[in-house]
Amino acid sequence: MGALTTTLFVAILLGALVAFMIEAVSRRRGRRNTRTAVVVGLLAGLGIFLFIGISSAFTQVEAGSVAVVKQFGRVVGVFPPGLNFKVPFVQETVPYRTQEILYETSENPANSQADYRDMEVDTATSDGQQISARFTIRFRIDPTKVTDIVNNLGTEAEMVERVVKANSRVHVRNILKQHTATDLYSGNVEQAQLDIANRLEGEFAKEGIQLIFFGLRSIHFEEDYRKAVEQKQIERENITTKENLAKQAEFEKQRTITQAQAEAERQKLERIGEAEGEAEAIRVNAIVDAEATRIKAQAQSEANKLISQSLDPNIISWEAIENWSGNYPMVMGGGSFILPADLFKGAPPAPTTGD
Repeated sequence: MGALTTTLFVAILLGALVAFMIEAVSRRRGRRNTRTAVVVGLLAGLGIFLFIGISSAFTQVEAGSVAVVKQFGRVVGVFPPGLNFKVPFVQETVPYRTQEILYETSENPANSQADYRDMEVDTATSDGQQISARFTIRFRIDPTKVTDIVNNLGTEAEMVERVVKANSRVHVRNILKQHTATDLYSGNVEQAQLDIANRLEGEFAKEGIQLIFFGLRSIHFEEDYRKAVEQKQIERENITTKENLAKQAEFEKQRTITQAQAEAERQKLERIGEAEGEAEAIRVNAIVDAEATRIKAQAQSEANKLISQSLDPNIISWEAIENWSGNYPMVMGGGSFILPADLFKGAPPAPTTGD
């Protein structure tokens, strides 16, 4: 009704202005005609009223948004993106974005590019360290529940203030208090981030809001705590360095022992190889000597066999005569004597010369 009242007031005002101008012109010309001025003023006001009414009968809804239609304060429908018709002066629309909306907290909100900006959240860890948390939330309005949002929360900005801002700041503050400073400082914040996201997702869904993303961008600690942690880190790195040096020395020791063992094993193998070589050489030489002896014995046996086969009594007697020194053998005892004639029995006649 406010739009209708405003339009009527504007139409009457402009109609009266037109009538006054016509009346003024007619007076200057000396032809005063009040009736004509009033009629023209009324027609002008009516025309203005109709023009404004027709213009307000159409509303354009941009892509990525919807428009809730209210009639006398009651929600009667929702317009999708595009050109939509509504009853002039009776129905009004409240636009709501269905695209992703960004809410962000930071140390200096003026420098943020988010749709809704806020200051960082101050809280404390479970062990009493003061921290400041900076986070980002991406969300969108559920188009099927936009009517409930209008009835229960109000405009988009009121919805962000009452649900997104209030819930997120409370849960970030309370859930971070359940974690130690060491976990949060070392960057192991995934569990805390997951706990906050799960809590917000359920509460947002009850209000017709879809949580797309929640992220802890950074957690800032007091300067004294940062220095203490850095000092501990330096000490830990020094200990690690010493441990690495000790491990390196132990490795070098083991390497030296291994090299010595390898060298001893090599020398042992060399000595074994040399001994085995000498033994093999001796064995081979023994085999060769034995084989030579066998061959020599076999040759001697063959020679003896041939000699034995070639001997007869005449040759034996002849050899005896050839090898006789001319001395008779001496025989002691009471036996018989060997006479010279016995030596030559059966002997062949001595070979004669050519004489």
